[in-house]
Amino acid sequence: MKAIDKLAEDLAYKFGMPAGLHIPIAARNMEAIEKYIGSITEVLSTSQSFKAFLVTVDDSQFINRKLAIWKVNGSEILHFTKQVWVHVDFSGYRRAYQKAFPDLDLNNLVIDHILNRRVARLKGLEYLRVIPISRAANSNSGTITEKYGFEYHNTENMKQLNNQILPFIQYADLADIVKMLNLKTGGSFQDGVNEAQKYLLEE
Repeated sequence: MKAIDKLAEDLAYKFGMPAGLHIPIAARNMEAIEKYIGSITEVLSTSQSFKAFLVTVDDSQFINRKLAIWKVNGSEILHFTKQVWVHVDFSGYRRAYQKAFPDLDLNNLVIDHILNRRVARLKGLEYLRVIPISRAANSNSGTITEKYGFEYHNTENMKQLNNQILPFIQYADLADIVKMLNLKTGGSFQDGVNEAQKYLLEE
């Protein structure tokens, strides 16, 4: 069982994410990945520079199977035990993902940084998890949600706050999870995210 980043966990609870649905999507450095997320089992970048790698996650982590989200098609990707993580500045992430999963058909899919890279840089998070999603889900999420996220974290107040509050990892919020489920977040009104609140309830 991996250690728990208490600050990151407290923030996840603050934003309404229930126990068993704390999904790491970003990390401050490689050491944080190995301490809090999983073991680096394969380097995927062409050089041995650890710009992209496969992380094997401990499958003994607590997952609340009573939550409605686990009946959603594709939800297994959330706690997938084999994950691709890349450096925020690494550009060959599609090739790295295909190397990790050579039998996976990536046609008509994009490899997405779950957390926007510009926001990650503002927060000092060097490594991001990437997953394949449809172009429609990617463009719908990126145009509005990520734009607002960057503008929010780029304010002087948030820059100072992010320098003071330094979790080693970041968990997904509901908008991130909606995107990971290959669903549309819903643009400026976030209809898709609001609708997804029901997935956080026990059945």
